[in-house]
Amino acid sequence: MEKATRQQTKDHNSRLVLKTIFNGGEVSRADVARLTGLTRPTVSTIVADLLENNLVVETGQGPSAGGKRPTLLTINGQGRHLIAIDLSGAEFRAARMNLMGDIETRDVRPAAGLRGEDALGVVYELIESILSEPSLLLGISVATPGLVNPTNGIVLRAVNLGWVNLPLRDLLEARFNRPVYIANDSHMAALAEYTYGGGLDSNNLIAIRVSRGIGAGIIIDGLPFYGDGFGAGEIGHVVVDTAGELCVCGNRGCLETTSSVRAILRRLQTIDRTQSVLAGIHSPTWPQFVEAALAHDPVATDIAVNAGHYLGVAAANLVGAFDIQTIVLAGRIAELGDILLDAMRAEMQQRVLPSMAEATTLRFSSLGPRRMADLIPLGCSALLLNQELGIL
Repeated sequence: MEKATRQQTKDHNSRLVLKTIFNGGEVSRADVARLTGLTRPTVSTIVADLLENNLVVETGQGPSAGGKRPTLLTINGQGRHLIAIDLSGAEFRAARMNLMGDIETRDVRPAAGLRGEDALGVVYELIESILSEPSLLLGISVATPGLVNPTNGIVLRAVNLGWVNLPLRDLLEARFNRPVYIANDSHMAALAEYTYGGGLDSNNLIAIRVSRGIGAGIIIDGLPFYGDGFGAGEIGHVVVDTAGELCVCGNRGCLETTSSVRAILRRLQTIDRTQSVLAGIHSPTWPQFVEAALAHDPVATDIAVNAGHYLGVAAANLVGAFDIQTIVLAGRIAELGDILLDAMRAEMQQRVLPSMAEATTLRFSSLGPRRMADLIPLGCSALLLNQELGIL
């Protein structure tokens, strides 16, 4: 094994100290030395560099342990900011965040019909609209639907955006002169749940995100699992109903044609609604459908249960393939609550070994409604903070 260079060792120690301060809230230099195993002079030198670079600030003095009161350190949330871009929904969303993951400003642009160069142009506009103090910009992270190579930042194929082999990272880095990371939106949702959520008993997690489209993010040993061709988790285009509708990908009966928000609203247009509270509405909206389902409207309930049935089929396949025991459901579909979750769980339990089904927890995200709305930006920030500063 090649011996680490002095610079590599210095960089490793600096990241270790910064991560310890980030996780500690308020800690002293002595605390950092004890927690990291580094010598106090080494910690003091590193902290001096972090203070000079505005990544850390001194917040006051802690209680005395018998001698001089120690000076406490914490992360300087305003020392850098980062930009997170979410291209997964009916709107393109941008957020500028500080180092603590707090959103400072936002911008939103309609995405309906945007494809190719037009979609790329809106991404540029979004970043420019919230860019402030470029010298403090840590980097940009973009979550996009489709197949993404996160190593070189190329969007291999995003059907809805009309992107094929788009070198998005290189384009953005050339324009904004800052580090850029590109990832699949479902993987960012899983990373957000893993990093900021709770209730995990292992370092493995699957997050199924259902909104306009459907995808699964897979976390193994604390890291996103992309697969050999970067398509791990692309369950939205796995066939679950061979007699189903034609999908935009060319197959028939994909999961996105049975259980996505778009599929549910489309089905409302094609069935008899005379016995439903939605009967007099020409084009029911998603909030109207959710309200009807939660009120146990028979038509809305049947549609929700049907969507849950096919999601349960997909979940069973994930359980059988990975044996990961925590599966989290996120996205707008979560608004349907237990009506959907119970149908999904029942179907999953019928399709896997009883012992595996019993060991698997299927639940909604633990982040809560407010942070759930920022699931993708949170995942983007976690990716950037880990790659650039090593603190998550």
